[in-house]
Amino acid sequence: MTPPIPGMLPDHELIRLAREEGMIAPFEAKQVSKVNDKRVISYGVSSYGYDARVAPEFKVFTPVWATEVDPKNFDERSVVDVVAQDGYIRIPPHSFALGRSVERFNIPRDVSVFCLGKSTYARCFSGDTQVALLDGTAPTFEELASRTEPIWGYSIGHNGEVVAALLDAPRFVGRDSLLEVTLDNGRVIKTTPDHKFLLRDGRTIVAADIRPGQSLMPLYRQLFRGYEGVYQPLKGFFEATHRLADGWNVRAGIYEALPGEHRHHKDHDRRNNMPWNIGRMAATDHIRHHNDEFYGDGFDRDAHGESVREALALLNQDPTWEENYTRLQREKAQAFWHDEKYEGARNQQRASQVMSWTQERREQKRAELFSRYAEPGARAAQAAKMRRAWGAVEGVDARRERQRDVGRGINLRTDVTESAVREALRQSGTIRGAANLLGCDRSTFRRFPHILNDARSQGVVRNHKVVSVRPLAGDHDVYCLTVPEAGNFALDAGVFVENCGIIVNVTPLEAGWQGYVTLEFSNTTPLPARIYAGEGVCQFIFFRSASPCLVSYADRNGKYQDQGTSPTLPRLTKD
Repeated sequence: MTPPIPGMLPDHELIRLAREEGMIAPFEAKQVSKVNDKRVISYGVSSYGYDARVAPEFKVFTPVWATEVDPKNFDERSVVDVVAQDGYIRIPPHSFALGRSVERFNIPRDVSVFCLGKSTYARCFSGDTQVALLDGTAPTFEELASRTEPIWGYSIGHNGEVVAALLDAPRFVGRDSLLEVTLDNGRVIKTTPDHKFLLRDGRTIVAADIRPGQSLMPLYRQLFRGYEGVYQPLKGFFEATHRLADGWNVRAGIYEALPGEHRHHKDHDRRNNMPWNIGRMAATDHIRHHNDEFYGDGFDRDAHGESVREALALLNQDPTWEENYTRLQREKAQAFWHDEKYEGARNQQRASQVMSWTQERREQKRAELFSRYAEPGARAAQAAKMRRAWGAVEGVDARRERQRDVGRGINLRTDVTESAVREALRQSGTIRGAANLLGCDRSTFRRFPHILNDARSQGVVRNHKVVSVRPLAGDHDVYCLTVPEAGNFALDAGVFVENCGIIVNVTPLEAGWQGYVTLEFSNTTPLPARIYAGEGVCQFIFFRSASPCLVSYADRNGKYQDQGTSPTLPRLTKD
């Protein structure tokens, strides 16, 4: 837990100031989470702050009279007065409402106050939580909060497909209690208890209600020839990520989608799929562009084509060139695969193999084989093929001998222990990958049939099933962001979560200020949002100076001094 900031008033000092100097009224000296045995969003004194409530009177913005919000010329007709019915009001998607605090504040001359939105309305994840971005990186919330450039990630669109989405305003929003959600790929997510996750079937669930074994909406990614692909759950295949970025550009009107055009990475980085890096080019222009890049501006494509044809004609005169070419390509592929720089690509490929071989797919393949060999002719053809493969034919004896060597070597690898196999399976995600890590043949694992059975029946790597959910002690720094278009985004842990919801904005309270606080609620989600009257909506943090200020807000007779019980509209001059 981060220690409190010097000068921050603790709970016992808040209680004293409220009771002796009337700093807060009405005042709750403890955290209230139930009223008449009914759960409410908590309010009252916390360790270092006070959770304030919102009154039932609201002003909700409507675009009937204006298409923009101008704080210098605010049209009062743009808001309608609403009183909470059944204990709450609804704010339309991407709209805002003004409310006011139940409590009246009277700030001393040596105290300043800052406001943070409560978790139910604004908070999401710990600062070290990583967010999956389209450029192949996974910065933390804390890192994103310091950025100013636009960033894009992954979302589940309104049609149920994975789409590129603009991630807006990553920011620090305060401190709150957290839950630790552990997934079956070993990743851990630290989130506020009321934050919503997407389930595999498309429904949402708050973190506090998640139970072990539940499947969350997964983000599956893999690399092919340097290009990233994202699994589309409705289509059943991986779609190139740069196509998602291209789709965002088309939706945003950056350019028009025309048939026959190629998507082009402007900086030639295949992993950088930020929409600003994706453009459209005619197929011929795309080929010419890359030829110019590789061969220079003076490249003659006709002469190049002719030289390629002549070279192939010469190669065809050599009967061994194809065999040599195949050998060299195999060696290059093996060197590439074992290069340390591509460890991440290997791990993703191994994980994708495990994920693809679900129990359902195994049953399907088994049924296909049974169906295929139910026909007598198919069985006879397969039997003849196997007899030829293992018969006394030139070159086949070597294959038979290799199998004998493998069998003899199973018990020779004393370093291939049970613990080593389990760790290799955990790292690679597949039996083949584990064998590659240990530098042995897969048959060596026959000594551990129980491990193989576990790996084949359950898989080793998953990224969407919950293993455990547990509370973390204390309060923690919490961050959030919003996705205006889709209302959800993907974490690097491999799951999708919803927007942070409603943002509560309040101007800091200066020394000497008094009155009811006007609260601004911004609904950043694509759905209507509820605000519950009489329940906690924001947390005030109090800081005491070493000495009183020379001129207070009251001395200046500020325009918002003594705000009443009606939410105050923006104004440049005092009424």
